[in-house]
Order: sequence, then structure tokens, then C-alpha cells
Amino acid sequence: MSKRNPYLEIATMLSLLTQVGLMILIPILGCAFIGQFIDSKLNTSPIFLLIFIILGIGGAFMSVYKTLVTYTKRK
Repeated sequence: MSKRNPYLEIATMLSLLTQVGLMILIPILGCAFIGQFIDSKLNTSPIFLLIFIILGIGGAFMSVYKTLVTYTKRK
């Protein structure tokens, strides 16, 4: 039985936290920019922006959920 390095545990948790943060931020911002672009081309005020933000939030949380379920099963 070997002891795990506490610094390795901290680095692993910081890596997971950074990954989860980026998995939330990138899809939401990407979908917001896509929605804003479509709205500017079609002259529809916030309709596509809101639709794509909702899709980005849903996709972000689904990917975070899958990642955390996989991580907790591995641990």
C-alpha cells in the first residue's frame, strides 16, 4: 500500500476544477456569439441569442455531468 503524494492530489483537483470551469465557459460563450451573429444577420433582436444561450447552458452542464460521473467512478 503506497501513500499518495498530497501535492499530486492538489494538482489533480485543480486540474479538474479548471477543466470544469472551461467546460462551462466555452460552450456558453460560443453559443452566445453564434446567436448574436445570427440575430445580426437576420435582424431578429434577442431571439436566437436566447435560444443559443439556453442550448449552450444545457450542453455545458451535460458535459460537466458526464465528466464528474466518470471521475467519481474512477476514484
